[in-house]
Amino acid sequence: MRTAGLVAEFNPFHNGHKYILKEIKKDFDAVIVIMSGSFVQRGDVAITDKHSRAAAALKHGADLVIELPVIYALNTAQKFAYGAIETLNKTGVTDALVFGSESGNADELIKAAMLLENESAETSERIRKLNSCGISYPAARAEAYNGLIHEDILSKPNNILAVEYIRALIYTGSSIRPYTIKRTNDFHSISSESNIISATAARQLIAEGKNTDAFLPENDFEVYSLDALDTAITYYLRTVTPEYLSEINDINEGLENRIISSAKKNYGFKAICAAVKSKRYTMSRIRRTVLSSFLGLTKELCGSTPSYIRVLGMNEKGKAVLKEMKKKSMLPIIVKTADFKPDEIFKAEVRASEAAALCRKKGALMAGSEYTVSPVIIKN
Repeated sequence: MRTAGLVAEFNPFHNGHKYILKEIKKDFDAVIVIMSGSFVQRGDVAITDKHSRAAAALKHGADLVIELPVIYALNTAQKFAYGAIETLNKTGVTDALVFGSESGNADELIKAAMLLENESAETSERIRKLNSCGISYPAARAEAYNGLIHEDILSKPNNILAVEYIRALIYTGSSIRPYTIKRTNDFHSISSESNIISATAARQLIAEGKNTDAFLPENDFEVYSLDALDTAITYYLRTVTPEYLSEINDINEGLENRIISSAKKNYGFKAICAAVKSKRYTMSRIRRTVLSSFLGLTKELCGSTPSYIRVLGMNEKGKAVLKEMKKKSMLPIIVKTADFKPDEIFKAEVRASEAAALCRKKGALMAGSEYTVSPVIIKN
């Protein structure tokens, strides 16, 4: 059975995702999706719970959905990609990695990944100097590689992730082969001229209370919003010490003091992040670091290697893939969380789940869902 891996967030699951899954199935027998859980890489709570998003994917082309732990999901593009690729490596059954990109040119992306993975000391130093002058890391890197890597490769979000996936394949010595599918829409576009729109556009339509039936194949889900955590996050940041905050993932160069100062003058997640934002720090990074601190995601924890494979859902073919995985996996596979002795990575997942449970717009959910909600089973 030829099996492809797909890294996704499905935030929310839309027709573009359905299209990619359909394209993958033209060349592969089964698709394993590794999906962000309660929080997503842009620095936000997922728009709905992970099991609902997994179910949507399973109904429209995915066969097995496993969870990308929050220590990778709420992280830089490089660490996000590493966590996903290394988890797929450890399944023992993934033959290929398929990803969407604005480029659509695998050779171009592989060339860029090779350059970045073998970065010279001179280039690293130039990036460091540009960054120290107040230029954000992504912009500094793009400038340092000007003339070597096309600017679109280091500026378009899906190209950036594609390159990081390939870098992770190289770094881990993976046997998984990379394949790319050209994206059919602009990542940031809010246009709804066709039935395929970006996740950004879909979230905006949902926020505005508009009908999304034409764009989302599964449209019946509870909406989540970080607004519910405004008081909790503000209190936390007004009482946390700089010493503790300095140990949080991706916080350095005094950023902890800037965050605490902002929290003392502002109220709510969005306002605090907006006050911290500068040319040097992108909004996504600020949002991720604030949420990471709230969830206790330290540098040490976020430097961990994957320690388990957690199943969120499957269909009939997915059961066959899972059966083969149980023979070949290099990590323990969690189907029933109650049977798993939690390690620090899973404890962080529990904290993330409990925080997300408070974000449900129709009212907070009861605690303990990580141990009470079973994987989704789709019969098809």
